Amino acid sequence: MVGPLVREWTAEQVMITPVVVPSHISIAEARQHAAASGVVGLVALTPGGDILGALTLGRLDGLLSPETPLSELLPAGSFRVVGVETPLREVLSIYREDSAVVLIVKGVEGQPVGIVDAGYVASCLWEHLRLVESRLGAVVDTVNEAVTIIDPRDVVVGWNRRAEELYNIPASEIIGRPIESFFTSLVVTRVMQDRREVRNAYHQPCEGTHVLINATPIRLEDQVVGSISAERDITELVYLHEELSRASTQVRMLEKEINKINGQRDAFHRIIGHSRRLAETITLARRVANTNAAVLVRGESGTGKELFAEAIHQESQRRDRPFVVINCGAIPPTLFESELFGYQAGAFTGADRRGKPGKFELANGGTLFLDEIGELQPDMQVKLLRVLQNKVFYRVGGSESINVDVRVIAATHRDLEGMITQGLFREDLYYRLNVVSLEVPPLRERKEDIPELVYMFIQEFARVHLRQISQVAPEVMSALLSYSWPGNVRELRNMVERLVILAEGEAIKEEYLPESLRQARQRIKPDASSTLAELTFRTEREIIAKALEKAKGNKALAARQLGIPRSTLYYKMKALQIT
Repeated sequence: MVGPLVREWTAEQVMITPVVVPSHISIAEARQHAAASGVVGLVALTPGGDILGALTLGRLDGLLSPETPLSELLPAGSFRVVGVETPLREVLSIYREDSAVVLIVKGVEGQPVGIVDAGYVASCLWEHLRLVESRLGAVVDTVNEAVTIIDPRDVVVGWNRRAEELYNIPASEIIGRPIESFFTSLVVTRVMQDRREVRNAYHQPCEGTHVLINATPIRLEDQVVGSISAERDITELVYLHEELSRASTQVRMLEKEINKINGQRDAFHRIIGHSRRLAETITLARRVANTNAAVLVRGESGTGKELFAEAIHQESQRRDRPFVVINCGAIPPTLFESELFGYQAGAFTGADRRGKPGKFELANGGTLFLDEIGELQPDMQVKLLRVLQNKVFYRVGGSESINVDVRVIAATHRDLEGMITQGLFREDLYYRLNVVSLEVPPLRERKEDIPELVYMFIQEFARVHLRQISQVAPEVMSALLSYSWPGNVRELRNMVERLVILAEGEAIKEEYLPESLRQARQRIKPDASSTLAELTFRTEREIIAKALEKAKGNKALAARQLGIPRSTLYYKMKALQIT
């Protein structure tokens, strides 16, 4: 937002600073007072100190003799008094009743500090309008999106340079004409009719052009007076991925040759995407990789936390040593200690007679990845903390201490800070694990990465299932971009495999989509005033509630249908208040 806004203006913004003079002086003397003070307004006072009236020097031109007293020009009732905080809308309301009246502005102490003249108000508003037009023009021509603005009659009133380049239509040709004369299937007109905004929606405004569009109605108080859209051209990206898909065999061969020439592969190559949020997370991960600092990877289920952990290990000096994974939520509490620390021969009934090394021993010199650390039981939290502090532990049933050199990377989708408040997670362990925190963004917050992920998964599953697929119908990509992906990249991968299996021929068509994604393509955000967090909450709640209803309350079945782990479903049901 830029300001101050006109609707926030007061009399202070449109007043002329006056000089106060006695009413008995002549017009010539009044001019001299004004010239000496460098002002163009006069407020005349009676001998008793009361305000007689006010005027601007322009009103003195051609009036009477220079020796005429001011009092003859200022009949009683020729002015009204307002305060410096009087809103401009009230000032304009007064002039609608009487355009000839002069307004005298009084300060907080009751003294006259300004004059409001109808002509000067009009001049101020005109200059502000010119300034706003200049700013708006600079904004729409600075952004890298194609900007379109229409009025309530669907007539184009704004068309920036990027729009001229994208559609090859000069502004002089389209401005002032109905937008339907140039395009069909218009989002910018639909959002005005529905009074709802659209964010990051895939759209094909004309043959051969693919865009991601943001569009919103333009509101004047409670009235919709037009709409605006900003379109990011992704045509090149769509065509590029289609070409890459057709040439997947050649790409794999080139990749092998490049790897031979360049040696070791980039440790982060399996993390796909170029969105700003993801790039920032990768940059931070690279920065901490060559240290021994503990890292806490945070993010929803299916976002790729284990990929980040493994990439950090591969980028570190420990890359030639083991990378050992243990899921803190998948192992029963009674077995977790022996899994983590191992056990001595004969430590308990059924134990291997030779004993067994634990994950810490197996990871010695390398990296131990503690997935779902938020599920770790309190008694095991104490034992884990002791190992992290002392780098020494004992096998279950053993009496000989074992020294280890292990870097620990932990991951969770839980609110650890809230768990600390509730007494469910140790604060000292939290600080041991959270030396550096990485936030992996959910897929719904990096939708620009979806086309790249889709084509990569298509290549993968086309090889697995012996398919020849080179195209994705625009309607399919629109649905994939519109869906909220509560299961994140894991769910998208599962969905693409389904589409590849069902596809006949070289194209993935809309008919292969499940109903939930077809509906997502038509869904527009419910309220332009809602925040992203509110919209995400409502969308995820609706999708999960429908899945539970379809599964008749069977949570395991609902989790499979959603493509997410059952633990994630339980967590989201609690967070979204689904009973």
